Amino acid sequence: MSSYFSSSSVHAGSLPLSWAAVGAPAHLQHINHHTPGQIWVARASDAQALTIARERADVPGVAALIHELDAFESALYPAASVHSVDMDALTGPHVRLLVVRDAQQQVLACGAVLLREDYAELQRMMVLPGQRRRGVGARLLRALEREAVRAGRPLLRLATGVRQHDAQRLFERMGFERCGPFGACRADPFSIFMEKLLG
Repeated sequence: MSSYFSSSSVHAGSLPLSWAAVGAPAHLQHINHHTPGQIWVARASDAQALTIARERADVPGVAALIHELDAFESALYPAASVHSVDMDALTGPHVRLLVVRDAQQQVLACGAVLLREDYAELQRMMVLPGQRRRGVGARLLRALEREAVRAGRPLLRLATGVRQHDAQRLFERMGFERCGPFGACRADPFSIFMEKLLG
């Protein structure tokens, strides 16, 4: 699958990982000072600054999330139902990968848009468990949508798993609607395909 959120968790060393949809509470606000390609987000409750910026997938902290996602998907779904691109593809020129970091520069979440010929595909979106329900996932998804629009791909598509109910709710809340398989994907009982025409 290209994006997973669930209540399950796995570990990379001592770092717990899981994929859970999070909401977008009002106490998360953008700070009006940011450079192109970087979005600053503040949480008023503890004044912790978060950044969302473009990075490479092979940066150690980011790569750890992606490798653990691979293991999670492989354990949960048949190989034919996993629609994620590999690490080599994630470091290619047609990928815009965004990473959320806290004030201490720890990786909290990441996600990518893969630029296809006539649409963008959401890939590898994941949020650490401690950041659930704090708006991180929704903020990251909005930033990824902006990346797709800037790249001239206003149609954004994704594949997720039937057991990822939190992810489905997040995507539906963000305006995604179900569609048929796209690209090299084929219909199967474990996959849900969605798309959104971005404004």
